[in-house]
Amino acid sequence: MERFTTDLGRKAPERRLRRAPKSLPIKRRIGEPGAQVAASPGSGPRLTSSLNQDWFFCRLESPAESDGLPSWDGEVAPAGGERWERVNLPHAVRLEPLNASGGRNFQGICWYCRKLDLPSQWKGKTIHLHFEGAMQVAEVWLNKRRLATNHCGYLPFVIDLSQAIDFDADSNVLSVRLDNRDDARVPPGKPQRELDFAYFGGLYRNVKLEVMDRLHIVDPILADEVAGGGVFVTFPSVSSQAATVQIRTSVRNDSAAAEQCTVVQELSDQKGLVVAHTTASRTLDPGAAAVFDQGLQVSNPRLWHPYHPHLYTLRTRVFGNDDPADEWTTRIGIRHIRFDNREGLFINGEKFLSIGANRHQDHPYVGYAMPDSAQFRDVKKLREAGFTSFRSHYPQSPAFMDACDELGMLTIVSNPGWQFVGNRDFQTRAIHNTRLMVRRDRNRPSVIIWEAALNESKHGPLAALLQRAVHEEFPGDQCFTAGDREEHGSDWDVEYLRNDGSKPIWIREWGDHVDNWSDQQSRSRVPRGWGEMPLLIQARSHAARMDEIIAGRTTNAPDVSRLCGACLWAGIDCQRGYHHQPFFGGVLDLFRLPKFSYYFFQSQRPPDVHVPGLDDGPMVFIANFATFLSPTTITVFSNCDEVRLFLDGREIGRKKPEANFAIPHPPFTFEVECFAHEQSTMYMTGVARVEKPPVELMARGYIGDQVAAIHRVHPPGGPSRIELQTDFCGRELRADGSDWVRVYAKVCDTRGTVCPFADDFIEFSVEGEGRVIGGGEIGASPVRAEAGIATALIQSNGPAGPMIVKATAFGLAPGQTEITSVDPEQRRGSIPQPTLLNGRR
Repeated sequence: MERFTTDLGRKAPERRLRRAPKSLPIKRRIGEPGAQVAASPGSGPRLTSSLNQDWFFCRLESPAESDGLPSWDGEVAPAGGERWERVNLPHAVRLEPLNASGGRNFQGICWYCRKLDLPSQWKGKTIHLHFEGAMQVAEVWLNKRRLATNHCGYLPFVIDLSQAIDFDADSNVLSVRLDNRDDARVPPGKPQRELDFAYFGGLYRNVKLEVMDRLHIVDPILADEVAGGGVFVTFPSVSSQAATVQIRTSVRNDSAAAEQCTVVQELSDQKGLVVAHTTASRTLDPGAAAVFDQGLQVSNPRLWHPYHPHLYTLRTRVFGNDDPADEWTTRIGIRHIRFDNREGLFINGEKFLSIGANRHQDHPYVGYAMPDSAQFRDVKKLREAGFTSFRSHYPQSPAFMDACDELGMLTIVSNPGWQFVGNRDFQTRAIHNTRLMVRRDRNRPSVIIWEAALNESKHGPLAALLQRAVHEEFPGDQCFTAGDREEHGSDWDVEYLRNDGSKPIWIREWGDHVDNWSDQQSRSRVPRGWGEMPLLIQARSHAARMDEIIAGRTTNAPDVSRLCGACLWAGIDCQRGYHHQPFFGGVLDLFRLPKFSYYFFQSQRPPDVHVPGLDDGPMVFIANFATFLSPTTITVFSNCDEVRLFLDGREIGRKKPEANFAIPHPPFTFEVECFAHEQSTMYMTGVARVEKPPVELMARGYIGDQVAAIHRVHPPGGPSRIELQTDFCGRELRADGSDWVRVYAKVCDTRGTVCPFADDFIEFSVEGEGRVIGGGEIGASPVRAEAGIATALIQSNGPAGPMIVKATAFGLAPGQTEITSVDPEQRRGSIPQPTLLNGRR
């Protein structure tokens, strides 16, 4: 039984449309080293069109509701219009409360449908419909004709619409039925109430349409061929002096006549300069497919590495009888990976130990429906925390993976699963999922491990089948699988648990130890709102656990020289199915606000490394609020050599890091007196006059004799006003009707210091082309501040332009900020990132 089935038959091939006369012979269009490449995404013969807008959506609230295929009522909406709402993608099947754990989230059936108004010029073209992710059993119809069923919510599926579209009709109607109820035949398979994460629902990732010539590059997902389809790039030899880029391209001729097919490969660097190119030709008969194997030699390549993630663009162009037929762009990074069971991980010949984090893809209110911009922001925040690798229990969004390539985050792509190995149907689909995740992500430089194993499961004979599937899909010496060692059947290339020394070691999860598996309380599970002492305990706990790993005092990795990496569980707080409260062990909370432990991990990154697009380098952070209630033993996190601490301009001391630690940068500890007398902060509420400067705690980090970083902390006065901060984090708000950005409402005193004990109810509103996601029914607005900060999700409506976001609360001066959304066709760009709340600058 296959995970993906299609009911769409194939008609006899048709001759493709006559092309416009060629203007230049092929040899004039092929770039040469040093030539500029002006092509941009979407240019060329292949047309890619987003289908994220203008869907109708209906959720079945009870089994008694009608579950029939929707019928279209005239030109406006599906029949029964009162049941349907207009939505854009990514879309959540239902907005959920802040705490959506313990089975609170929706599980059931929903429908999406929309019209496809396709131009008659597309008749005779090849047309593909791409779903990046649909949770989790998806059935797809076009014009009431069932086309396909897909049995996985975490991987893409593709449908060939070429023969199904009725070009004589006024429009075609696309309908999608989704079911995210528990299903033991569909990975992960385990019922949600027994699962350590949640099955959120909806068309939660992007959907697109691709239109191309009948002579075209084969889609790797649709082709369903072992190690085939699309463009597959490998690197047989890599050094700093020269690299070989091997390219395998699958091309199909669905026209009615033979074609002289030419495949042109052009590799350009980040400046757009073509550094290598090659051409190959052969004749393709009608209905035939062929594989073109081509090689490029690159002199003095800029190699991809977490500390310098250099990327190249491979432009693959297909010509039929000298006419442009198709074009495919692949972003690659030239690098070589080696795992050694005695010496650990080597990247481009350099030893590298990666401290990473696990991450689930949910977000408050919207579940899994995170736009591409939010995926990027998560990677950026985790990389700026100092993490250099990532893992989860399922494949992540393509946008998340794009950001990993760009920002140097090593990735472990995991087979969907958790403590469950089901029946034959389940296992067949698990093997197919393994193949799909390799086909989707095989060209990404960030991917170094394929976790074919189903997490924490006893696979038995299935393990060998999963292992074999990965190596069949990715032949050669640059393919590595991972899983726990089992008594029978497993032979993973990298092992997590019970490693006997014969395999390289990666610790898949660390840092989360609980009192018992019913209560699940821990020194590491601390909500941000619990205050500075619990936050400091969590940070110190992570420091102690990481020190055990680096010193080789753990059962999983007793010899650190063999250790390749270790991923914290987890980087970001997340929802769970089997417990009534979220997981609070992240270094970022549910709204991606930093805890003290975030800055501990920042302090472990090398101070002399800078990755473009990241706020990295030297840092210092005082883990203290400097209030009447704060501890007078001060912990400072820094990657500097020395730290000087000052209180009200008076030096407390100049210290080296704490001794007896194995981690790269141990904490610093200082002792101070009581921070404040009763009158020292009263003026901040307007009660008293300013008689002396406010209390200031300041840390200076030194590298050598130079000040490399400074952090100041001021004790807060009483809550006085609201200040708003938009969490752009390197991505604008796009006016596409679905993109959103977090806006933080900080409850501050009169000088702008956040009041960490404030828990006021904050109400958000928007004037202009935007809206607040969620309302009082789910506690989204008004929302209670946690540790002095309340968060709203602000979504664009379109068209592009400014909007005013306002926040109000009883007894506080209101706050407002302006956000300008940008045209969705505009290229992504970076914008200045505001200082992190209670940050280090």
